[in-house]
Amino acid sequence: MVLENTEKLAEKRSFNRQDLYQVFRESGCTDGEESMKKRLQKMLKSNAIARVGRNAYCVPAKGMRRYEYKYSDLSCDAAELIIKKHPYLNFSIFELIQLNEFINHQLVHNIVFISIESDLMDFAFDSLKEAYPGKVLVNPTLDIYNKYWTDNMIVVTKMVTESPKDKEQKWHSRIEKILVDLMSVPILRESVSESEFPAIFDGVFSKYIVNESCLLRYAKRRSSEETLRKFIAENTNIILRTE
Repeated sequence: MVLENTEKLAEKRSFNRQDLYQVFRESGCTDGEESMKKRLQKMLKSNAIARVGRNAYCVPAKGMRRYEYKYSDLSCDAAELIIKKHPYLNFSIFELIQLNEFINHQLVHNIVFISIESDLMDFAFDSLKEAYPGKVLVNPTLDIYNKYWTDNMIVVTKMVTESPKDKEQKWHSRIEKILVDLMSVPILRESVSESEFPAIFDGVFSKYIVNESCLLRYAKRRSSEETLRKFIAENTNIILRTE
């Protein structure tokens, strides 16, 4: 019997598969590599360990978990509409009030941002416009956004290629995508006071498991990796585990 004791690994900011396999062997495991991979997956599923990067894991602090969020009825209804009319469409939804978990000055008004793959964006926009007349904008400039802003507005934008996707529910926005978009999308930066950004980042990293490789890879796709790294280093208490 193997004792899956992660006390040694808990002292490390991060560790790789070989480090974990070594712990298995020291606990008496004689299994082959395939069995160890299955054991690793089981530990990931049970949250005994967490993935924080490419071949990088950590033992989560007590209470840390994968990011989950219960979306508003508006977001759920919009998602259901898109899935029904365009079942093969890739899209993700982020709503402004998701950030209320992390900020001091609560957002009273909600905006639903729907990122959609570019080839079919116009078809989805037409469906949403019909269902929510006068409430949908597509790829608005900051001036247009401010001019036509209204509570519970839906903003349709082009999905950046290789955007992170949630494994459980594909239209949910991963926390890594939310953080990068917050730093990269002018409309979002306009909608949330930048004074709240440090609290948002510190709150996310203290409560949830963040895949740093995913975060930085997506930031690079949005041409904001350097900005993101500098912000984290200069404005937060975060020490990246994969550095």
